[in-house]
Amino acid sequence: MRLLAAMLALALSFGAAAQAPSPPLPPSPPRNPTVTIPAPPLAPLPLRVTPTPELVSRWHRARALSVAGTLLSLAGTGLSLASVIYIAATHYPGSNTILNPPAPSDPGPVLAYVGSSTSAVGFVISANALGWEHRLLSRLGVDPGRGLFGIGTAIGLVGFGGVAASYALTFIHPRDPQQQTIAILTTTIAGAGLCAIAGLFYTLDSSRNKKAWMSLGKF
Repeated sequence: MRLLAAMLALALSFGAAAQAPSPPLPPSPPRNPTVTIPAPPLAPLPLRVTPTPELVSRWHRARALSVAGTLLSLAGTGLSLASVIYIAATHYPGSNTILNPPAPSDPGPVLAYVGSSTSAVGFVISANALGWEHRLLSRLGVDPGRGLFGIGTAIGLVGFGGVAASYALTFIHPRDPQQQTIAILTTTIAGAGLCAIAGLFYTLDSSRNKKAWMSLGKF
């Protein structure tokens, strides 16, 4: 009987131990999170534009016109300088204009007219050639800008107007031929000088256009 009571007490003690809550487990150390660094985006590769044979042909024609305009501008500038030297050396038209009135056929005015006319023609050719170049480069997306072209064109137009004014003055019959001759020479030489300045801006712009074209390759 005692043995049965002892076994019953031992069973009850095992049941109570089984029903007692187990102590909580210690928290596991946190794991290091994996940080994913996104790769930097790749820079887009520049697209190289290849001009068509038609554009290449137009470019070479425009360059030929540009060279022709530059040569004419240089020739006109040289003739205008020659007229200035002649006028300064001979003191043209002089003070004795009653017996020897100045005429448009005198060497001074002839040199001035030919020089200014050549400069004006060179300016017009260069302006058209550079405008053509800029249009072609703009179609290819490599136009370096038209700032120099715009400045040169503005100056050249004023010079072209001076040359035109000198021709208009020849059809006026003033009372003083000497004053008329001086006005003609002034407007003619000034117009040629402004066209020469425009040619300098055009030369710089032409050099930039050539570099932009060469960046596409050799064509």
